[in-house]
Amino acid sequence: MFKNNLAGKDLLLVVPPPFFTRMPPLGPAYLVTYLKCKGYKPELLDLSVRLYNQASEEMRRFWQPDYINSFFATEIAEKLFDGFRGEMNNFVEWVINSDIPIVAFSVNQASLFLANKLAQAIKSKDRTRTIIFGGPATFFKHPRELIQPGFVDYFAIGEGEVLLASLVERLKKGEKIGREPGVLPGEDLGRYVPSPSVPIADLDLLPFPTYEEFDLPAYNFGSGYKPLPLLLSRGCIKRCSYCIDHIMWPQYRTRSAPHAFREIEYHCRVNKAKAFEFNDLLCNGNLRELASLCDLIIASGLTFNWVSYAIIRSDMTPELLSKMKCAGCHTIIYGMEHASAKILKGMNKGYSAEEAERVIRLTHESGICTNVNVIVGFPGETEKDLNEVAIFLRRNKDYIDEVTNISGFTLFPEAPLGRDTRRFGVTWKEGTDPMLFRDAANLDRKARDERVVRFSKTVEDIGLRKNIVNRPKLNPLVKE
Repeated sequence: MFKNNLAGKDLLLVVPPPFFTRMPPLGPAYLVTYLKCKGYKPELLDLSVRLYNQASEEMRRFWQPDYINSFFATEIAEKLFDGFRGEMNNFVEWVINSDIPIVAFSVNQASLFLANKLAQAIKSKDRTRTIIFGGPATFFKHPRELIQPGFVDYFAIGEGEVLLASLVERLKKGEKIGREPGVLPGEDLGRYVPSPSVPIADLDLLPFPTYEEFDLPAYNFGSGYKPLPLLLSRGCIKRCSYCIDHIMWPQYRTRSAPHAFREIEYHCRVNKAKAFEFNDLLCNGNLRELASLCDLIIASGLTFNWVSYAIIRSDMTPELLSKMKCAGCHTIIYGMEHASAKILKGMNKGYSAEEAERVIRLTHESGICTNVNVIVGFPGETEKDLNEVAIFLRRNKDYIDEVTNISGFTLFPEAPLGRDTRRFGVTWKEGTDPMLFRDAANLDRKARDERVVRFSKTVEDIGLRKNIVNRPKLNPLVKE
């Protein structure tokens, strides 16, 4: 049963499943902290970790990335809703029996449809409750328009702290909210595409999450590894042709080293944190601030481990990497993606395979575990191109600890490549599932999947450990 008392609360913020359960979700953590600092009274429910910790081993697979990629989001929603029908009903009754006026869901691509089913269940019992959807799955037109009919009053689009606080304030006052930056009224779904909210220019002005609202022992349950998520920056300094992250985060902004260090110091002291996982797209977007943060950590004498994603940069020096190691960095995951010069150019990565090799070897020599990601099936990729990746991995296998992600290429219509398909030799009918695209060599979804499977086997044969194999699933409502 749901025991928290919602009396007097302004908003219930829900994290629906599936969402990773190793750590508390960082986006909702920022939201509740910001709302509290503005004088509001939010309640947070991580329904994802709650259900995961109750689930059978069979059901827990729906939280594993390489497993849920075997299903489309609608299928995941049906299976989770049916598998936890009692808990879902209890959740709806808990909301309905309270006087909570606003229920906000933080949704990703996998949880979007299940959240919509919960919204429908709430609305069927009481249409006066305001439902808000925010999070990465609401940013772009294609995912959010898949949930028609929708049961959402407002979609919050873009950075959420200031936006959500504004919505709560105006709803409390009974103001009418229409079309405006960052807000899509549910009645306009499919008829209007708003601009996102204005990005927060100075990240130091945001209060960092304290995680007071979270049951921290519930995360990574059964394991002694209890990392906390940390964010040094928002956005990316790169503009890769296939990526949508730099569209969702149009400006790269970084926190100052002292501000980030104060958060680290707080969590080590109050939450007894011994490990952090940086949620940045890249920790090395601003090398000066990164070096300064490492200096502060080393001077403090605090001991903890941290891991982060990073980009290949030719100016990553042995001195900086050594400093990162001394400051607790135990693993860097590089978004290398490929080793063919032709494909790297098409991806707009901005570096060569030779530069990637140098950075990977320097990182390994500094004592930091060195992982890489690989994308298979980029438009125009030949077997020869993919073999260049295999040759690269084999040549550097003593310097690479893991191929963390082997991902089949996904076409995002909003990415530079998706907006200029002709230049990349891509054929795709707008309005259909983007997974149905073909490239100039007539490589289709089935062939890309087969290539991912074969390359995964190649990585095993080389002797490298791999973690996640992503083979995005086709929408079952779409005919090939």
